[in-house]
Amino acid sequence: MQLSISMFAFALLTAGFLWPTEEAVAGEGLHLVVLWMLLGLFLAAQRWRFPGDAKEACRSIRWLDLGVFLVIVGHLISTIVVFRLEGDRRAALNLTFEWMGLGVAWWILRSLFVDRRVAAQGVAVIVAICVGLSCFGIWQHHVFYAEQSAWYRELRSELDQAIASTDASQFSRRAQISRLFQEQQIPMQGSARVAWENRLLSSSEPFATFSLANTLAGILAVGLVLLLGQASLTSGERKRISWLGMALVILQVSLIGYCLILTKSRSAWLGACVGFGILVVLRNRVSAVQHGFRWLLAGSLLLAGIIGSAAVVGGLDKEVILESPRSLQFRLLYWTGTLKMLREHPLAGAGPGNFRQVYLQYKADETSEEIRDPHNAFLDAWSSSGFIGLAGLVLIVGWMCWWLMKQPRDPKIPVEAKSRNSQQLWSACGGLILGFLLQAMWTWLNGSDEWIDTPAKMLLLAGIPLLLMRGSLSLRQIDGAACLAAASAMIVNLLAAGGFEMPAVMITLMFCLAAGASQSTQANDRIPAQRPMGERVGSLIFASMCLGGFVGVVRFGLLPVTVSRHYQELGNMLLRDIQYPSRALDNFQRAIAADPKNVTPRQRIAEVASYRLSELVALHTAENTENLSRRELNTEEHGLVDQGLLASDDLICCDRRNVFAYRLRSDVRWNASQLTDDSELRELALQDLQAAAMRYPSSVDVWLHLAERLDAMGDSHRKSAQVAVDRVLQLDEINHKWGHADRFLTDTQLATVRRIRGDEPEF
Repeated sequence: MQLSISMFAFALLTAGFLWPTEEAVAGEGLHLVVLWMLLGLFLAAQRWRFPGDAKEACRSIRWLDLGVFLVIVGHLISTIVVFRLEGDRRAALNLTFEWMGLGVAWWILRSLFVDRRVAAQGVAVIVAICVGLSCFGIWQHHVFYAEQSAWYRELRSELDQAIASTDASQFSRRAQISRLFQEQQIPMQGSARVAWENRLLSSSEPFATFSLANTLAGILAVGLVLLLGQASLTSGERKRISWLGMALVILQVSLIGYCLILTKSRSAWLGACVGFGILVVLRNRVSAVQHGFRWLLAGSLLLAGIIGSAAVVGGLDKEVILESPRSLQFRLLYWTGTLKMLREHPLAGAGPGNFRQVYLQYKADETSEEIRDPHNAFLDAWSSSGFIGLAGLVLIVGWMCWWLMKQPRDPKIPVEAKSRNSQQLWSACGGLILGFLLQAMWTWLNGSDEWIDTPAKMLLLAGIPLLLMRGSLSLRQIDGAACLAAASAMIVNLLAAGGFEMPAVMITLMFCLAAGASQSTQANDRIPAQRPMGERVGSLIFASMCLGGFVGVVRFGLLPVTVSRHYQELGNMLLRDIQYPSRALDNFQRAIAADPKNVTPRQRIAEVASYRLSELVALHTAENTENLSRRELNTEEHGLVDQGLLASDDLICCDRRNVFAYRLRSDVRWNASQLTDDSELRELALQDLQAAAMRYPSSVDVWLHLAERLDAMGDSHRKSAQVAVDRVLQLDEINHKWGHADRFLTDTQLATVRRIRGDEPEF
């Protein structure tokens, strides 16, 4: 029974690394949350029926349990606040469900890792996954980017030629390439195109199965520290490593280390160095070195607390940041903007998945990226789960630092018996294979063929042979110092990178903490005849919580998200064909009916309505150059206006803190006022743009649109238009100074700005 539970736990652990964990906010990983709930229910039932002695493990890491519990409670409270403020409720629910799943996963791992042999199996699985991810990342760097760049350059050149050509035969090819780009979600023009091309053509950082190189780098840093820690393990019965084993370790270190270098993630590099330093100090028997390390650690924590306090009270301002090295400036600007936001929302933060909507109001003019998280674990915890969640993370990190400082100078790591080694090998390998099959089955059920791609197979083929060849040493021993050093590497990386709301990142951290704490427990394979009533009641309560969580996640998370995503994809596919706009809108309506809290289908409906209204305005302008409202609107056109107004209002009601929603409603109202000659709608459109500028004061596009609309209103708004234009020029100057090419004003936009300002044209 223990074999089955550990194997399924390793399977879910493996599957968690095979999808873009950054998309947890969209509900991509809820199927794994459901499976963690089921596994927790099964383990609780087993512990209730066949009691095992895990009391010592519960006592030794009770502070970690409390920390995880506080983070989950913080998410629940912040989600309630999001519902009351009418923010993005679907994003808040999805991330809260993910943290509930992480809480169950934490309980399962720390229960299983009472047996240090199971913890050692888990380390072998993590290392195998990191080796596979490294192979995938190296392939991306040397093959994928080159192939994609050549493919894109060829098609983009062909598309530009087709657009410039007056030959009618080029029209079909132009439409074909445009449709292909839309299917690949490649921007066609504007700043989005510049940003996308910069990422493809000017970078080569691998990201493996994730969306960001920093995410991959953090996990590789953990894997590298774990690997070197286990390879340098000392025990009471030290045995020599064979030449084959040594060559295998060198190969693994080379693959992971090389891919980690390719990611160019300085925070991950620093984390790996800190992890190695902790290993050296803890393995060193010189008391003075350990004493100095403890004072250094305490001093660093004190300095971090002083800097954090200064930032909270305003002592760390922009002028201080601008004097820092360029590589740190953007991170520091992110953090100061986040701290300004948190001073306004100290208790509940922005809410899970709602950081960007609130942060844009406080974003510094010098930054261009509309970040989804503050790139700091503590600020992310505060923003996502409020002050309670921040307290939970501080408790977790505090326990880890305390445990590192109290590690003995010469830890005795017992060697476990060899009788169960073949069974342990099967559990680890079986879990790794089952995890790949699980993710392949889920992607197949969702109609995707990504599971058959060569890179995905590379992960499996690279990981399993290396796991099989690792030998019995790593599957029978666990070094808590190496695991806690790896956890320290992850924490250091998260001080300057996102990851607190990414399940794969946080379960890696929880795994290291649970495995590290397992060394403090006493292995006991004896199963007592009876279990105390209190522990039976505890297992029953946890089983009830898992069952309730399973039902809640399926009913309010997995089912609505999956069905809604299906209709959204159908609607997006139909939108690419101009013959089926009404059918696309019908599918978006079905997506809303399946998931009433989903913002995306409402946004798509409002975008379609705004586009159709703008086309109608252009048609009326061409037919009535003197008086736009001279031709009366027919019933169908009136219906289109009403549909656009209702869709934009519905979008605002679904997420009142979304800047883009106000911009979109402003466009709809403005176009509707152009058609109906309704001055009240025109004023409402201006109010929406002003609301967008207030919520995103560093956006050049918002201020430029506002200046154009104010100028179109005539002399009564001329002064306000001048103020908006001055703000546009100020932001454009800042963008040129900081090199944000995707935010530069185009020649057409500059001509518009000069016209509004009344500048004389240059000859």
